[in-house]
Order: sequence, then structure tokens, then C-alpha cells
Amino acid sequence: MPQLEALETIADHQPEMASATLTHFDRLAAALDDIQRLTRRIKDLDKKIPALLAALGCTLTEICGIGTVTAMELLAEVGDPCRFRTEAQSARWCGAAPLAVSSGEGHGRARRHRLDVGGNRKVNSVLHTVHVTQVRCHEPTRSFMARKISENMPKRSARRAYKRQLANVIIRHMWRDAEQHPAQPPARTAA
Repeated sequence: MPQLEALETIADHQPEMASATLTHFDRLAAALDDIQRLTRRIKDLDKKIPALLAALGCTLTEICGIGTVTAMELLAEVGDPCRFRTEAQSARWCGAAPLAVSSGEGHGRARRHRLDVGGNRKVNSVLHTVHVTQVRCHEPTRSFMARKISENMPKRSARRAYKRQLANVIIRHMWRDAEQHPAQPPARTAA
């Protein structure tokens, strides 16, 4: 390696500086080895995920913006989707349900909402990523956002409203998948 030869030349002329430089170089080489090993592991897992999703009967990848890794994240975080009886329960759990800014807004529906920070932040982050992807390449999402903004809704509120709709679509897919492919209990081994 040319870098190593250059470091050895430095070591001949400035031993105290070369020792520190060689230590840094060793650390960088070790970090590079770790990164390469982890990258190979990630690639191996990425190859296994589609087959696992197919075995589970997952159709989340049919939704624009949800890839295999995102679908697996949702399955891992949500677990059994049938534990949610309604879309509202699911949206509340993942932090996509709007919360009124104030209870003293008067009669009728709340006019202003805020982010629900009490939900599952990982699932909420997935919803945000899917939303950003859909805004770029999914015409129904663009038209929804344009309609909400034309109704004088701030962009942040329009995004929150869309994420709520997206949470509904995702949980419906998961319910349908659970209905078509009921979970099998784990096989018991003889003791």
C-alpha cells in the first residue's frame, strides 16, 4: 500500500508523530473492515426479506412508496394487526391521529391540530418516509396535498392529514393480509 510506505517514511524521520498516525491508520482500517462486513450482512438480509414477505402473505409492497425493507419494518413494529379493532386505534398507536391544540376552541370540530408525540415513533417515521416518496411520484398524493393547501391548510397540517389517511390504508392492507393468511402457531418440538 502506498499509504503505508509513506507512513513508514514519516516514522523514520518523526517517530512520535508516526506512532500516532499509524494508530489512526489502524483504527481507520479496522473501521473499514467493520463497515464492509456489515454491508455484506445487510445485503444478505435484503436478499432474504422478499421471500419472507411472500411466505407471510404480505401485500404492503403494493402500496406506492413501500419497499421490502419498509414492509418488514412495519410488520415487525405492528406485530398482530388484529389487535386494533378500528383504524382510529391504529392511527393513535402510530402517532398519526390528530390531536386538538386546545380543548377550549368552542363548539364543533377542532380547527387546529398538533403532532401526537405519544405514538410509535418508528412507525410514524416510516409513514413520513412513505409520504415523502409518494409526494414525489404518486399523483393521488400530489392532488390530495394540493387540495388541502388550496383549502388554506398549512403544508404541515396537510402532511399530517395525509399521514392519517396513509395509516388507514396500511392497516387495511395488514388486516386483509391477516385474514387471508392466518398466523400459524409455532411448531412445538418434543422434549
